[in-house]
Order: sequence, then structure tokens, then C-alpha cells
Amino acid sequence: MRGLTIARDFFTSWGHPFLKSCFPGLAARIAAGRFLGSDVLGGDDEISCDHDWGPQFDLFLSAADYAALGERLSQAMNAAAPNPWNGYRLAGAGDKSVRVESIPQWFSKYLMLERFPVSAADWPPFHLESTLYFLRHGELWVDATGEFSMWRTSLHEYPEERLRARLAEECFRVWHHGEYNFVQRMARRRDPIAISICLGEFVTGIMRIVLLMSRDFAPYWKWLPFEFRKRAEAQAYINLLEELVSIRDIERQVQIVRSLCALVHQELMDGGWVTGQDAKPYLLPLLNDKIELEGPKRD
Repeated sequence: MRGLTIARDFFTSWGHPFLKSCFPGLAARIAAGRFLGSDVLGGDDEISCDHDWGPQFDLFLSAADYAALGERLSQAMNAAAPNPWNGYRLAGAGDKSVRVESIPQWFSKYLMLERFPVSAADWPPFHLESTLYFLRHGELWVDATGEFSMWRTSLHEYPEERLRARLAEECFRVWHHGEYNFVQRMARRRDPIAISICLGEFVTGIMRIVLLMSRDFAPYWKWLPFEFRKRAEAQAYINLLEELVSIRDIERQVQIVRSLCALVHQELMDGGWVTGQDAKPYLLPLLNDKIELEGPKRD
């Protein structure tokens, strides 16, 4: 059984009834769900069961409720939580079946946000994009006050200028590790270690561009291929990508890299991200020159 199914049932059958019985007033003000871990994406398997997997969930409280009751609630629920639950044991989650979080502190801790993003400059730095992906694709089971949903909705997708900055960054990655370095240099030098590094970066950039063009985020590298394969728009790429990293025929790899570059370039043009046959996708203009590629500066 998938970890998310176990977690959802654990909350519905035990967690929520416990709250209503022991903390009835608070039960009408909490949010609950799962937003971090391979099970959130349905990517968990027998290997995943060794850590942060099984009967567990997150409870989200307002700042005031957390200050008043957060520690007491965490102690009470984790002391009472059955483990195993329906034959499934929680593994490697710090012995906490229930994580009790303050909503504003959660967004501060995981996304470096102290307020709702009002402008593009308020958004988290790009290296936290994977957390945005998990936030968007995780499950929120209960949100009594709507506070967590307001945060989540405000972070559903990048504003246009941030999205173009991310696309520019990944287009440069693809060009730099594809047509420029692999085709013109690595394929001639034939250093197998350098080739592996180069193609890894190239493949990563291709997958991220496709996800970004769909106005989504990209998860971190371990789950990027798993999530990429789910997408209908990925089907034009996946066979070429898998062949590219599976063979050792340099000439064929050069052909594949060129084909993938042409394919992603055409999609960038079809989507209106770049214009003109001579447009260079790795030189996508930023709409706001105050936003730097590595993310907004913070005071």
C-alpha cells in the first residue's frame, strides 16, 4: 500500500477523531495534510519504507493557536498515536507520528517567507523550487479556517517574470551542456566522466524546461524523472532522453542532443517564450531586470 493512503487513513480514522474528542475547540481550526516525502508524489516503494514513511501526518495551526497549544498538542497526540497502525509501522520520522506546525513558521522554515508574496521579488529563491512543487502537488485533507489554503494558492505558480527568469536559467543550462560543450567539446575529447556530468546537466535542464513551460515547478533531481514521466507533454522527449543516457555511441548521442535542442526550441517558440527562427532560447530576456537568476535578495 502507498504511504499516502496509509497516512490519509491514519488521519481520517484516528487523528481527526482524537482531535475532536480531546481538543474539540482546536479541531474546528486546524489544517492537516502531507506535503513532504516521496509518498506525497506516489513515488514511494519498498526502498522508501526505511525513513519518513507510514502512519503520519502534519497538523497546521495559526500562530496564536500554536503559541497557546502547539507543544501540548504535539505531546498528547504523539503519546497516544498507535504505532503500528493497521499493520504499518512508522519508520524514521523522529518517532513523531504527528508533526504540529505553526502555519507562518512552516512557510518561513521551508520557503523563507515571512508574508504572502505580493510581488515577484517576494518569492522564495530558486533553490527552494522543489518545496513549491511538493506544496502544489501534496494533499490537504482539512483546512478549517482556510489560512493554509490562502498561502498555498498564492504560491500555485510563478508570476510571469519569475517564470521567464527560471526558463532563461534552464535554457542556458541546456545550451551550455548540450550544443556548446557536449557537441563541440566533450564528444571530441571523449572523457567518460566529463561526458556523464555534462549529459546529466543537459537532461536535467530539458526536463525542467518542459515542466516550467507547463507553468509548474520542478522537484529536486531524485524525483524529477519520476514526475516528468507522468506528463503528457513529456512523451515527445522521454524515449530520446532514456536512449541518450543509456548508450555509449558518441555520434548517436550528438544526434540526440541536437534533436532534443531543436524540439525544446520549437516548443519555446510555439509557446511564445521566444520569437523568430534565429531566437536563442538561452538568451531569454528577463522581464524585470531587478530579479537575479539565483533568486531575490532579502534584507
